[in-house]
Amino acid sequence: MGPRRWPVIVAIISVLLAGALVAAWNISLPYYAFSPGPVGDAIEAVTISEQETYVPDEELLMLTVASQTVNPIEAVLAAFDPSVDLVSRAAIRQPDESDEDFVTRNQASMDVSKETAITLALRTLGFEVTTRSDGVAIVEVLPGTPAFAVLEVNDIITAVEGSPVELPGAIGPILADNAPGEVVTIELQRDGVARSVEVVLAAREDDPSSPIIGISAEALNPTFEFPFPIDIDAGLIGGPSAGMMYTLAVIEVLTTGELASGRVVAGTGTIDEDGNVGPIGGIRQKVVAAEAAGAEVMLVPAANYDEALTAPRNGMELIPVATLDEALAALEALPG
Repeated sequence: MGPRRWPVIVAIISVLLAGALVAAWNISLPYYAFSPGPVGDAIEAVTISEQETYVPDEELLMLTVASQTVNPIEAVLAAFDPSVDLVSRAAIRQPDESDEDFVTRNQASMDVSKETAITLALRTLGFEVTTRSDGVAIVEVLPGTPAFAVLEVNDIITAVEGSPVELPGAIGPILADNAPGEVVTIELQRDGVARSVEVVLAAREDDPSSPIIGISAEALNPTFEFPFPIDIDAGLIGGPSAGMMYTLAVIEVLTTGELASGRVVAGTGTIDEDGNVGPIGGIRQKVVAAEAAGAEVMLVPAANYDEALTAPRNGMELIPVATLDEALAALEALPG
């Protein structure tokens, strides 16, 4: 091969590589890249009027995750960044869900989360809150439970064993005298049609003697009557993952003294009306964001704790919590 042909060959290879890179850049993979997102002080998001409030000298940081679709080149680059994870689209989006519907769903989850946080915080402090809804909407039926063959996502439960239910937390007390393996009758609406179904109760994994239906659910179109004007400005944040921190922030603003002894504390986790702290997505990215924002301690949902330990970090302490009471106790135990 003559020396004059090398420039031609190099030029051809360069053109082919450039074409391959352009093609790869325009291919959208069914994955999202999760990276650390913006951080804000949950205390500053709380607005209260017609009630005495207090300004604490500390921060309760709420955390977010930035997500974006990726092409093959970005996916390769993400593999070399320990603070970035690739997450399947199916784990985030519902089948055939449009961008607009995705945003709407996340905003609705945030709205419910804020109201739940306010309600739980006020009740924890002894205030009375009235809550109503149009029923209990099923958002997940747990595989492996008898309910999986009977109930469906988007079913609206209106009664269990003849007792009307407006909130998910009302179901547990109704089942208190039952045992796993027993059959209960559930009244529900499916596609606008009233139905009555029978479901065999499953056992809780952490307490095999306690019965559960085997669903995750949320209140449908809930309304809340608070004793004074109160609101949480979530900005453009969507989803329910700031629920625990919003609850703590409301308690903080309405309580003398400081919950965290003047420390900078970050945290994440959903919250329900019974005070249970639930798992969230993007925990590794939130650990990175929390430490970068100056947090000394981070409250982590117990279900996310093992994964949180794998996030790159230096000296920030991670504390697992499963309930609001555990979160409050963890803050109280912090040295001043």
